[in-house]
Amino acid sequence: MNGYAQPCLALIGMPQSGKSTYLGALWALVQSPIEEAVREASFIGDRSYIQSLAEQVARGEELHRTGVDADEEMAVELEFTGLGRAAVRIPDTSGESLRVLVESQLWHPRLRGACANATAVMLFVHPAHIRVPQPSSLLTVVEPSANSAANGTAVPFDVHDHACTAAELIDVFENVTELCRLRWPIRVAVIVSAWDRLDETLTPYEWLRARLPGFVSTVESGAQMARLEVFGVSAQGGSLDAHESPLAKGEICDRVFAKDRSGMPVSLVAPMRWAVFGQ
Repeated sequence: MNGYAQPCLALIGMPQSGKSTYLGALWALVQSPIEEAVREASFIGDRSYIQSLAEQVARGEELHRTGVDADEEMAVELEFTGLGRAAVRIPDTSGESLRVLVESQLWHPRLRGACANATAVMLFVHPAHIRVPQPSSLLTVVEPSANSAANGTAVPFDVHDHACTAAELIDVFENVTELCRLRWPIRVAVIVSAWDRLDETLTPYEWLRARLPGFVSTVESGAQMARLEVFGVSAQGGSLDAHESPLAKGEICDRVFAKDRSGMPVSLVAPMRWAVFGQ
């Protein structure tokens, strides 16, 4: 990192990647006297948005999807135990704005501003929303016609419906790192959301390598541009499909958890601490 005195974290991810849920859970921990890894030192701006996220996560509620123009930004000074204070700007950018970038190569102003100033990126990936590459032969539908019972009609490739997740994330990585060229290497923390739903025979790094090998290879081959770290995170502590399940585990401090790249348990604060301090 190039010695920037004020870290700026860009929290980014495609829609429903778990980004806002993590932010809400993190803020609940920051406010909890039980969590010793981090505490709030000061806050600039309207805290109602992040407080609302924390309350929804604490109640085990599904967070509403954020619109492309509904981005929020917070300026917080956090004190990390054993590492000191860090003034952190956290732009909570909309997943929809990232989709626009991938599909149309157009930067939403708030997203561009967040990434252009970033010293680190937390990139969220949700296992339930990964699309793998499909052979072009599958991009067809069978429709009845007047001349035959079935007539194969080719469907044009559509980025929104057909682009694989690895290609989307590679595009995001290339766009973001180009914006941050003056601060190379930036830190890229990949957050695998809903880790409680996955087979824990794989570590977070092994899982990412197995499911998105092209993306991992792209980031690791660009060591001069970025440093990669991977975390598995459960920001609810269980599936909301069975609403009482996570709440039965107790308060949010008792039920959320995270794993580092090797699968060792770490605090939910660890991904942000690594993004800020590199450790």
